[in-house]
Amino acid sequence: MLKSTSKFEVVELIYKKEHSSGGFAIATGYWEGDRERLATACRWYEDEGIGYPQTFGKPQWMLLPAELFSVDDLLKLPEHRIAELRFA
Repeated sequence: MLKSTSKFEVVELIYKKEHSSGGFAIATGYWEGDRERLATACRWYEDEGIGYPQTFGKPQWMLLPAELFSVDDLLKLPEHRIAELRFA
């Protein structure tokens, strides 16, 4: 499930890696309706299921901390973007 949820409104999928029954995705969007700042979130998804994370049987996106995650240029074509995740 890669659609918007109650907490995260998907604007664009910036990364999607398929495997045999689903995959992993990273998206930009608006967290809890805050349209002042574009957020980045991720989730594992399944073709025939809810995926992870989930809450009470409903799919959710996991917000990535803005200070640890950046996408070099959202105006570039997806295949030319570089995402960086830093652990301090």
